[in-house]
Amino acid sequence: MNNALDIKNLLFKWNKKDGFSLKIKNLSIKRNKKVIMFGQSGSGKSTLLNLISGILSPVSGTIIIKDTITNNLSSNKKDLFRANNIGVIFQQFNILDYISPINNIMLPCFFTNFKKKNKKFFYNRAFNLATKLDLKRNILLQKNSSQLSVGQKQRIAIIRAVINKPFLIVADEPTSALDNKNKVNFLDLLVNICDTEKITLLMVSHDTSLKKYFDSYITLEKIVQK
Repeated sequence: MNNALDIKNLLFKWNKKDGFSLKIKNLSIKRNKKVIMFGQSGSGKSTLLNLISGILSPVSGTIIIKDTITNNLSSNKKDLFRANNIGVIFQQFNILDYISPINNIMLPCFFTNFKKKNKKFFYNRAFNLATKLDLKRNILLQKNSSQLSVGQKQRIAIIRAVINKPFLIVADEPTSALDNKNKVNFLDLLVNICDTEKITLLMVSHDTSLKKYFDSYITLEKIVQK
């Protein structure tokens, strides 16, 4: 299994007449590589990530992750596969203000094998990762997440994405609303943790200055069939 992701003859359409469609003949990403995909607004970057993570389903074609044709799975099995194998980092981080930072991190665990016998392992992993990212224990244990700084939210989002030891991380323009300092800090942390944990990373963006952080890049418009 040399590739983390293989897409073949993919076709997706929104259920609207003359609406958006996405057609990709081939896309492969090798294991343990960090790849960034560029594309203009509205080109289908977020749609493609949602297809890869199983949130959306294609009309036809195959999406293969970890030797599994994920689009053939039932809805429940897709959710379970995603929770066990795919970490997701959202554009606005999606940190829930009304729960604690540690519970924000633990959200993916509740969809997998978060049982009594594993509870200690996941909590220890969260605190260990937080220490590596310079987040103190008392920050994680705050009653809610409403007072977290942008930098703290970045790190919480990274830990949440890797807490289940995913095979693949998909990141949807997570630096688009960040100033340059926070952008650099976020990418340094994300790239380092993917290298350390041997996680394949696919990030989408419109910012071509980010190439230097990745092993390779793809331009969406060049792989989409008209």
